[in-house]
Amino acid sequence: MLETKSIIRIVRVMGYGMSCPIHIIADDGKDYILKTKIAQLDDDGNIQISAKELFTEVFSYLYLHTLGALHIPKVCLLKLTDETLQLAQKFANGDDRQKQALQNLKHSKGLNLGVAYIENANKSFSVNDFAKDFIKQTINYDARLMNTDRDSGNPNILEDLSGKKWLIDFGMAFDTLALLDNLTDKTLLLKDEPNESYFDKCCFGTYIFSETIRHNTAHIQKALPAETISNITSYVCNIIDLLDNNSKQCLAQIITKRQSSKRIFCA
Repeated sequence: MLETKSIIRIVRVMGYGMSCPIHIIADDGKDYILKTKIAQLDDDGNIQISAKELFTEVFSYLYLHTLGALHIPKVCLLKLTDETLQLAQKFANGDDRQKQALQNLKHSKGLNLGVAYIENANKSFSVNDFAKDFIKQTINYDARLMNTDRDSGNPNILEDLSGKKWLIDFGMAFDTLALLDNLTDKTLLLKDEPNESYFDKCCFGTYIFSETIRHNTAHIQKALPAETISNITSYVCNIIDLLDNNSKQCLAQIITKRQSSKRIFCA
């Protein structure tokens, strides 16, 4: 589904994003933002690896591209090898974000996500700067994917030199990752019907577009077939081994059902 590319140069650690994304150049000569797993120390000093953010990013971008969504950067898979880690050793004596990025890389060997780099992007604007159709698409996409991590302080929207707006950063989708916790912990959702509570659930809280705007936003009818969403889910799970078969089916069913609901816009 996605092309796989190798990393030939590491440029810098970006100044935003809790996953400390990295600007790289791939073997096709193009620039990408590398998104990896996150490695953090727990209270006992042990390293804990989180793949949930990477899983949601790969799934969300793949779903939206398959849907034919506008305003979504191109993505690929980036292969992270021992050679890549050697390129990143320059971060060993860097600042905290550089050290965190290196730690993430060490625990992310294999396939990761590459998001097309948007050069000289502007990310400072107000709600009044957005066209009505862009708002409609943003609300529809975010609602389906339960991507609530888009507020006025951190909209995760970029504008390129031509003035086109781009939606980025889906690492906190799936109800700020709570859905993945529910799917992997059978005590949190009933095993027989673990999906129902999410079919129509509005996950928005502090969101860039108010409840009034969301209420007056038209529902986009275009949707993917259940089989296509199931295939996307299985594909992502082959890259990032996070869900068992039952959980994969649950996730695919939830996204399928949410496509046809406008109740996901407002609480």
